[in-house]
Formats: sequence, C-alpha cells, structure tokens
Amino acid sequence: MKLFQNMTTIRKYLPLYLMTIILAFVMRYVSKINDSDALCWILTPTALWVSVLSGIRFEYLPHMGYVNYFYRFLIAPTCSGCRFMLIIFLMLIFSFLYRIKSARLGYMWFGFSIIFSYVFTIFVNGIRITASIYVPIALENLEFIGGLLTQDRLHTIIGTATYFSFMCAAYPLADFFCRRVFMHSEINFYNETCSLQQGNAPKFSLKLIIPAFWYILTVLVIPFIGRVYRNDWDGFGQYAALIIGVCLVIAAIRQLTSLFLYVIYYFRQLPK
Repeated sequence: MKLFQNMTTIRKYLPLYLMTIILAFVMRYVSKINDSDALCWILTPTALWVSVLSGIRFEYLPHMGYVNYFYRFLIAPTCSGCRFMLIIFLMLIFSFLYRIKSARLGYMWFGFSIIFSYVFTIFVNGIRITASIYVPIALENLEFIGGLLTQDRLHTIIGTATYFSFMCAAYPLADFFCRRVFMHSEINFYNETCSLQQGNAPKFSLKLIIPAFWYILTVLVIPFIGRVYRNDWDGFGQYAALIIGVCLVIAAIRQLTSLFLYVIYYFRQLPK
C-alpha cells in the first residue's frame, strides 16, 4: 500500500523530476565553464563570504576569478562549488520530494531545494576555501608537506572532508524542514536522540547512508563511467582511494561521536 502511494506521488511529480534531470545536465555543463564572468552569480558571494571568514580581501580579475596577491590564491571557476550545489540539489529532490503528498507543497519544495542548495553551497564553499588558504600554510610551517602529503592531495583531503561533512549535516537539516514545514509532522532532529531516549546504541542511519550515496555517485561513480568511455585511468585509482578513505574517516568520527553520546546517556541512567 505504501509503495503504491509512493509510486502515485512520483507520477504526480514527474514534470519536476524531468526538470531536475534537465537542470542536472545544465549544472554539469556550467561546472565545466572556465570563464569566471559567467559564474559571478556564485563566485562573487563566495569571495565575499571568504573575506568575512578569513579577513582576506580579494580583487576580481575578468575571466579568471578573485585573486589575493599576498597569499597567491585565486578563487577560480573551478572553485565555484557548482558540483557540490548539484549534489545537494539532487539529494533534496530525490530523497524528499516523493514524501510530500500535497502537489502545491511539492512544487514549493522544488523551489526551496534550489534556494537551499545555492545558499548552502556558498556557506560551505567559503569554509572550504578558507581552510584551503590557511591549512597548507600551517602544515608547511610544521614541515608536514612533502612525501605522501603533496599539495594536490592535501587540497583533495580538505575539499572532501569539508563537503562530505556538511553533506551529512545537510540531510538531517533538510529532513527537519521537509517534515516540519512541508509535511507538518513532529520529529526528533536526530535519529541518535531517539536511540538515546530508548536506550539503544546508535546505528548507521539514512542520515549517513544517503549523503554518502549521492556524494560517491557524483564524485566517483559518474567520473568512473566517463573514464571508461575515454579509457583514461591516469591517477584515478589514488584519487578514488583518497576520497573513500576520507569519507570513511568522517563516517567513523560521526559514529564514534554518537557512541560517545550514548555512553554518556547510559551512565547517567544508572541508579545512583
């Protein structure tokens, strides 16, 4: 019965799903644009946010991006975060839209997903870029750069850790808005809260599995298919291993944090 209702809802939102697929191809094309003039709609607010976070001022160079000469850092089109915005948008549409029964609220969720993805991307990307400026400087001063930890690998680690961590935060946040605003139902914000109240140890939940699915699909699986078509495997194995390794570390930290909260709750419930 529930499956039948979900299929009915999916058919009702078929135009939105088709529009989502079209927007995905458009965003994929936009993410490959190398002219910053075409990406000012996302680069400009991102540069302003980075300036707020870092205290560093950037100057705009036409067709190139925002530059700071002292730090020799360029916020280029490749730093726009368009791919991350696409991942967030796809996750919000395909993970939540079918749950909303009202067509009017469903279309409102579609608009909300676009706005949320845009604002959230600027927020997260600003943090990532700020970390990309200061973390390499700190590690170079400590003489940690070199050998296995190259500048390129460090850049990948910072980007993956930032994006995947905030994706894991975006899912429960979107779930909260979807249920409370668009479905008008009462929920606990975190699954861990329910587990702790019931005295159950925290387990892996959809709040981790679904973000991981969308991130790995977009960052590794789709590029893997492209490389199969082009027969280009140069550096992909190491890149994939690094991405998966960082994601596993983030997932482990999240689970250990949940376990730590569970242990604290358990001992507080013991009779004194």
